[in-house]
Amino acid sequence: MKYLFSDLTMWVISICVFAAVFICIICNLAITHTVGWLVYPVCSLLFGWLVLMPVLYYKKRGLKVSLGIITALLLPFLLVLDQFNGAAEWFLPIGVPIAATGIIFMWALYGLLMRQRSIWFTLPAIVFLSGLVCICIDQIIKNALGEAGFPWGYLVASITSLVAIIISALGFVLKKRSVQTE
Repeated sequence: MKYLFSDLTMWVISICVFAAVFICIICNLAITHTVGWLVYPVCSLLFGWLVLMPVLYYKKRGLKVSLGIITALLLPFLLVLDQFNGAAEWFLPIGVPIAATGIIFMWALYGLLMRQRSIWFTLPAIVFLSGLVCICIDQIIKNALGEAGFPWGYLVASITSLVAIIISALGFVLKKRSVQTE
């Protein structure tokens, strides 16, 4: 019965996504008689569908496939959106570096979460890495815009580093107490 529910879920989501794509195409062509804004929702819906289906079909094994699809298709997806935007050239100065940072962070999280380690190691590592990602994104945006604003990335990284240290200390204390009570 569990497999039937999973198959039913995949079919329902697929029908809804493709119905939404069809509705976007009909509405855009009926109103403007050209391919205009429909590129944004259609590309987004198809991208989301491609990422979601392996997880629904293969369960835990599908997560790696979904992350691979994100890795392979994120830059082409952003390029399509940039090409249809036309007004601002943001793909190379902002889109590629932030996407690369996000992909590296995503795979680092996957690696941390798939290894069987203590939660007291994994959680602080994730919190600390999120602070580093904030610094990277802050620097990418500042370099692209040529502005030197408030260093939000460093502030966030400082706070997340402190939180990671507190979590590690808490884990150490709890682990020590559990050893003493045994």
